[in-house]
Amino acid sequence: MTERSDWSTVDLQKELTRYMVEHRVSRRELLERIALVGGAAALAPIVAACSSPGGSPSPSAAASVAASSAASAPPSEAPSVAPTPVPSPEAELNILNWTDYLADDVIASFEQKYGTKVTQSFFSTTDEMYAKLGDDGGDYDISFPISVDVPDMVAKGTIQKLDKSLITNIGNLGKEWQDPGYDPGNTYTVPYMWWTTGVGYDPAKLGGATPTSSKELWNTKWSGHISMLDDWQEVFGLTLIQMGKSANSDNTADLDAALALLEQQKPLVRTYSTDTIGTMTSGDIWIGHIWGADRFAIQETIPDFAYYIPEEGGVKGNDTIATFTGSPHPVAAQLFINHILDAQNSAANTNLIYYMGPNEAAKQFIDPAILDDPTINPDQAIVDKLEELLALDQSVRDEYLKRWQELRG
Repeated sequence: MTERSDWSTVDLQKELTRYMVEHRVSRRELLERIALVGGAAALAPIVAACSSPGGSPSPSAAASVAASSAASAPPSEAPSVAPTPVPSPEAELNILNWTDYLADDVIASFEQKYGTKVTQSFFSTTDEMYAKLGDDGGDYDISFPISVDVPDMVAKGTIQKLDKSLITNIGNLGKEWQDPGYDPGNTYTVPYMWWTTGVGYDPAKLGGATPTSSKELWNTKWSGHISMLDDWQEVFGLTLIQMGKSANSDNTADLDAALALLEQQKPLVRTYSTDTIGTMTSGDIWIGHIWGADRFAIQETIPDFAYYIPEEGGVKGNDTIATFTGSPHPVAAQLFINHILDAQNSAANTNLIYYMGPNEAAKQFIDPAILDDPTINPDQAIVDKLEELLALDQSVRDEYLKRWQELRG
């Protein structure tokens, strides 16, 4: 009978190391073998090499070596309680923007904070913006799509999904802006500035009248001195709301009824135009369908110019901030969006351009004259009567456009 080895005298860790060196077995290979066939089977050749000639290895020894090997293996990394470091932004950021739509100090503070050089290019119409952005943003990292266009841009793969781990200031948004219909959950964009569409007029030309309804745009007293926006969705939206319908109605009977009203109005209308500032200051227009924020530019020529949101309700819209799938500087873009959502930065932009932002935390820093102006910052009762224009299915859009062409033809 062969004699068993006395394993109590063997330095198993030392023998294991020796065997691995001699046989060129890496620790990873050894652990893989243990995982595949079990510790005893994987270590049997090593234990045999450590035995005296003819000796039979002890199962307990193999188990001991396996335990020793497992104990000496590098431990798996424990979860860290430290915050994940913010990735460093790129050295440049390219913005495609309206003129005077971002405060200089906001740009400068971003550059100083991150060491990123910001370059702005400008457009004068939304069509120009979208042409420059193309299918993936082109060479631009940031721009300001209108909310109604966001769903289509997302569907086409133009807009990049937000990395909210980098946009911690998103919690500054007011409750009513946290889940917009055009971008549920602000998954791809964040709202930037919002506006209302309503009615503006020159009090002197109306002889002291103080209208409150959108029906005033159908008043035969002002025939030849009325303007309407040259925008099919805005015009139909205003008319549908006046009728007590949704501004986004997909009911063809509603659209026919709205068209009939607009055809009644058409002989009274002097012009359909998106240049509301130019038309309202021309002297020929006494009352018109305008974007609310244009009131301030008009008042430079007509100091008493007045604006109201129709008592029946009105349209609200907003620009968004977005980054793009082709963004050359994606980290800087996400961090810039977060920078814009900072309460003081958001307020600085509102104080510059006289549009209200959706940033609830910013209100404490906004000029009181803006906060107290109901045409910019309407009471909640008015806000509740405003409706945002949505992206319509193509078949519904075609129904609107067919009627618009009939009206404008």
